[in-house]
Amino acid sequence: MPKINWKEVLVTLKDLTKASIKKYTLWILHLSPHQNLLQGVLLYTILGWMALSLPFMNTQDVAWIDNLFTAASAATTTGLTSISTPDSYSWLGQLVILILIQAGGLGYMTMSSFVFLSFSRRLRPHQKEVLSAEFSLPSELNLHDFLRAAIIFTVVVESLGAVFLFNYFMHHDYGIFRAAWYSIFHSISAFCTAGFSLWNNNLTNFYDSKTINIIISLLSLLGAIGFIVVTDVFNWITRRAKGLSYTSKIILITITSVITFGTVMLYITNPVMSLWEAFFQATSAMTTAGFNTVEIGAMSTCSLLVMIILMSIGGAPSGTGGGIKSTAFVSIMAIWYNRLLGRKHISFLDRRIPIQKLYLATSTFIFYTILLLASVFWLTYCEQDKPFLSLFFEAASALATAGLSMEFTSQLSTWGKIIIIITMIIGRVGVITFGMALLRDDDDEPDPEPTEKADLAI
Repeated sequence: MPKINWKEVLVTLKDLTKASIKKYTLWILHLSPHQNLLQGVLLYTILGWMALSLPFMNTQDVAWIDNLFTAASAATTTGLTSISTPDSYSWLGQLVILILIQAGGLGYMTMSSFVFLSFSRRLRPHQKEVLSAEFSLPSELNLHDFLRAAIIFTVVVESLGAVFLFNYFMHHDYGIFRAAWYSIFHSISAFCTAGFSLWNNNLTNFYDSKTINIIISLLSLLGAIGFIVVTDVFNWITRRAKGLSYTSKIILITITSVITFGTVMLYITNPVMSLWEAFFQATSAMTTAGFNTVEIGAMSTCSLLVMIILMSIGGAPSGTGGGIKSTAFVSIMAIWYNRLLGRKHISFLDRRIPIQKLYLATSTFIFYTILLLASVFWLTYCEQDKPFLSLFFEAASALATAGLSMEFTSQLSTWGKIIIIITMIIGRVGVITFGMALLRDDDDEPDPEPTEKADLAI
């Protein structure tokens, strides 16, 4: 048997790697921005699946579909789990899940563009196009300032959250290493609105802990309000801007109003639920964080409907939350209200909303509804022996990337899990982005600029 020349093998592998990266780079340059975003989420999911399938990542035998499901749920920051995360994955496996959560929360192009900016002062035109597709920004925000503010804000908030959680866990006899790991994991999971937990019953053990409830709620809210508001507030504090933008005002008003509505409705429809628990669950649903301090399956049917509504509205554009987004929801409500009053133009807060933004909002709402119904249809077809409400709630949670479940995910068949995986990926990239990725739009003529003064991110 001839002796293997390992030096030549390494050189060959190096050349193949360089050639593969070059071909991959050329391939993504020919994709439209929306197709690029979709392939980014798919790439993260596949790489995560491959990593989680390695033997030393698991503490027990895990089926291929469950590894794929976990990778997709983490990369899309959904939080639905078909198996127990703490019981099925080793520390390295949990670390892979956390990396996928962080990458999914920040976004495919945000991380890659920030790395590129670390070595270069300017973004390439292709990167700007994809970032503009990933983040719907109002015209007054600079892309470079937004990108840096998003990264810095993420690091600062997640670090502060981890410090406060570490202090809590250390005072409850978790041990220094376990307390450190649990605090880092749950801080990142909360800010990225992923909902992954290292306890099998999520956060139900902490239903009466004000510290855990407040920290997790604040982290989820800060992630869900979006980097637009963060950049806007920063520019206001540093006097780069005179005040908050129109988009930021809508986001803050909507999130506050919807969470208040959800808290009141959940408190009324669940006699055994405290006001504090109702607030936490309303916040978790609206921000699509996916944590729960009460058993979701034990809620009344009316409460589950409220939760579905909150999850579907979701967070803010350019945030870590899912759903149709708060600005799209406000635009739909503005159309309804102004039409009832017989007005020709659609306005909110005494400013007209551009017609292009109204088209985008209504398209998002319609396409979101169609995809939700399609997901429910195929789930009921594949899972004919399962309760309809459980399937509907599961599909709504997956499309909103909320991760809340009636403890039903593990009961899904392989086909049912595949449907949920596809639904989670669509929800993460956004229904409009997904539609545009299927229908390549490079040759389309550019839309005319809106004549209205009000600018709004959808």
